Amino acid sequence: MFNQDCLIGQQPAVTLTGCLRRRTAQLLLLLACCFPVPSSAEDPGIFQLEDAHTWRTEAGDFLNAQFDILLSSGAEEAVKNGVPLMFEFQVQVVKKNVWLWDKVEIERVRYRQLKYHALSESYQVKNISAASQGNYRRLDDALRAVGNFQNLLLSGEMLDSELNYEIRLRGSLDIEALPTPVRLIAYVSSAWDMTSKWYSWPLVR
Repeated sequence: MFNQDCLIGQQPAVTLTGCLRRRTAQLLLLLACCFPVPSSAEDPGIFQLEDAHTWRTEAGDFLNAQFDILLSSGAEEAVKNGVPLMFEFQVQVVKKNVWLWDKVEIERVRYRQLKYHALSESYQVKNISAASQGNYRRLDDALRAVGNFQNLLLSGEMLDSELNYEIRLRGSLDIEALPTPVRLIAYVSSAWDMTSKWYSWPLVR
């Protein structure tokens, strides 16, 4: 709640600005106490594609992929303190055009949640789309599960064999899914930077 001397119309603008600055500083100090930033605060972690390939059957085109994920310092500190992390993965099938802009024909978005349970001392990985989950004793094993995709259906229809298509794939830590106090820190700290580049390759058919 603001003090009376912070209300608009009670004091000159310069006083209001100073009050807001003090309140902001107090909020950041409170957040820092609740979610301390580790000493290696500038470590952005790793989020990169390790392996991926597609294949075709009569049922359509499928994708297998494995991301190599190493949590940034801020994200690792948070998950070990019970903060759930949500990862977003985007897969696109893009129609390549020589004279016009490329067109995204198909897009699949998948979410994986990583959460630490102190009571069982294990990490839970929940596949939001498939409503399934797995439990892991080691963080490294849990992160492998987060970044692993098997038999992901790209298209249930046969794509035009006369056209050229490209697969594009990337992953990221979903900052918007974080609890509000942690999200405010993530917005301004490079210790939370966890987004892979776009990976692309021709769709072989």
